[in-house]
Amino acid sequence: MRHTTKELCDLLGDLVLRTNNKEAYFESIDSAEDFGPNSLIFLSDLPENSNDKPLRPAVLVTSPKIAEQLDVESVCVIMVDNVRLALARSKQHFADYDTLDSEWDAIHDTAVIHSSAQLGSDVRIGPNCIIGKGVKIGRGVQIRANCVIEHGAVIGADSVLHPMVNVGYDCILGERVIIRPGVVIGNEGFGFAQDNNKHYHRVPHTGIVHISDDVQIGSNSNIDRATYGVTRIERGVKIDALCHVAHNVKIDEDTLFVAQCGVAGSSRIGKRVILSGQTGVIDHRTIVDDAVLVHRCGVTADVLEAGMWAGTPPKPFKEYVRDVNLAKKVERLAAVVKRLTH
Repeated sequence: MRHTTKELCDLLGDLVLRTNNKEAYFESIDSAEDFGPNSLIFLSDLPENSNDKPLRPAVLVTSPKIAEQLDVESVCVIMVDNVRLALARSKQHFADYDTLDSEWDAIHDTAVIHSSAQLGSDVRIGPNCIIGKGVKIGRGVQIRANCVIEHGAVIGADSVLHPMVNVGYDCILGERVIIRPGVVIGNEGFGFAQDNNKHYHRVPHTGIVHISDDVQIGSNSNIDRATYGVTRIERGVKIDALCHVAHNVKIDEDTLFVAQCGVAGSSRIGKRVILSGQTGVIDHRTIVDDAVLVHRCGVTADVLEAGMWAGTPPKPFKEYVRDVNLAKKVERLAAVVKRLTH
């Protein structure tokens, strides 16, 4: 589809610093290494061959500093103060499978929808989906093949549920939530009572999961419902694939979980926290705003100061690195002592 630079500038809005006032059309968003004369491209850095040949896409979005160093006299150039954010906005609007795909026009014939379910306008529901009693689905929601939405659940406007997603009864998803394939929301948490014979008895979990606006949850992740009350994921949280959030956990705004993280029951994760890959948090821990957990951090004690942490129990990163280096020195010293005594 053909788009104008005016559309693009209107979309980017406050990011645009200035343009060279050339008008152009673009038909696709492509990489700086592989583009054509009808492409829109984004440059955060100078390309390696910038001195060998001029760039000739239809439209170039870059920073003023990069634009000054390129031969782009005949190209429409839009200069912005955050190239990557401009890329994100543009691809979401012009080239996003999550929101623009229309494989199924509306509701597939094989979908099973309870008569009491409420569907907003422009909802699309794929093959073999099951929509339960009293479910409320907002306008523009896409529910792809083989999803199950249990009774009483609420799905906010413009959300996208990819194939094989299960949303448990009474759970709530906000607007513009993206759930990747295989995610389970509102499964029963892991809670058992032990008797005198050391046999385990299941404790039913009767709370819900509440997910706020603009959250994304990666493939095959699991968000447990609360034992009582709410497991809560606040606005803007992004969770990667293969993560587990246990019952009654609260994750605050704009926090990131990288793949294979796990958080045990009733822990509290602050705003803008980053859990790098395979971070683990035991139950009833607190992590403050702006903490960054790296190197497979094992959170067995509260993290009460912002900054970078690593190790088990977590230590400030500089202290962690010092201890690792000290351990290596001790290991080398032990090897020397062994050679001298044999």
